[in-house]
Amino acid sequence: MNSTGRKAGGATATANDDSPEPVDQPAPDGTRRKSIKSVEIGSRVLEALVNSDTDGAFLRDVAEKSNLSRSQAHRYLLAFVNTGVVEQDPDSGRYALGAFSVRIGMAALARVEPVQVAGRHLSILLKELKTTGLLSVWGNYGPTVIRWKDGGIPLATTLRVGSVLPLQTSSTGNLFMALCSREQTQAVLDNERKAGLVLPDEELDQMIAETRKCGYAKTSGRVVPGLSAISVPVFDPDQRLLATMSVLTRSQNESFFSTQVIDRIKRQALEASQAIGWPGFNRPGDVDVSKFLCGDHQKMDQQATDGDQSE
Repeated sequence: MNSTGRKAGGATATANDDSPEPVDQPAPDGTRRKSIKSVEIGSRVLEALVNSDTDGAFLRDVAEKSNLSRSQAHRYLLAFVNTGVVEQDPDSGRYALGAFSVRIGMAALARVEPVQVAGRHLSILLKELKTTGLLSVWGNYGPTVIRWKDGGIPLATTLRVGSVLPLQTSSTGNLFMALCSREQTQAVLDNERKAGLVLPDEELDQMIAETRKCGYAKTSGRVVPGLSAISVPVFDPDQRLLATMSVLTRSQNESFFSTQVIDRIKRQALEASQAIGWPGFNRPGDVDVSKFLCGDHQKMDQQATDGDQSE
């Protein structure tokens, strides 16, 4: 607005302009409305990164996929790097979506109705237990926090919305490894190990087996020193893992891992799943989540069952 009280374009405005926000609709003839062309081109660059491998893409690949010259693609990438939308690996030179992109994606996902339902159930649980918790989903880089809720005594941690949790050492990661196909998790697991986080296969397999048997995962001090966590699965109507609910506390809280607390957390997750439309277990009280596994994990379960019967 200029000093004469007019908006750009000549429209008169008052000090308190209560006119409704414009609603962008397609033009009557179906053509695109006039917009900022550079933003539309930039979205093609971002789409090229979205469709790239988890370890990113080289400049030449981004240019080709976005139909730009390398110099044009580089200018857009530089602008995105400067604003945190994109990051560049200093060793390989590859470009990938940055922290701000993760925050945008998680904010959009948090508006999806099933996620909102799970978030409300998490809030109920945290208010009762008087502690802090988080809701996580599977993202391009692995288990990603989309909701962070303070329900009690503040906890000292660097975790926040957009944080990516490790597969091998977090309770959330354990759930995704136990309840999702190896095809889904393998690339993230490989990247973790390339970065130096390596648990022996025997230890990892034991944790996965325990998680699948119990229907929840727990950890103490392995992600954030001094913090313990219990994570439980939230299923969708197709009996797939939609999200994980995690409850946090200080490690010195010895009653946290009591049967009573664990059962309460599991029950809240089951209620959230049912509210979303999950059809439930076959038998009342059945908490064997292995039947909801997909891909090669399901075959592993069947093989283990067959082996037990043959002994």
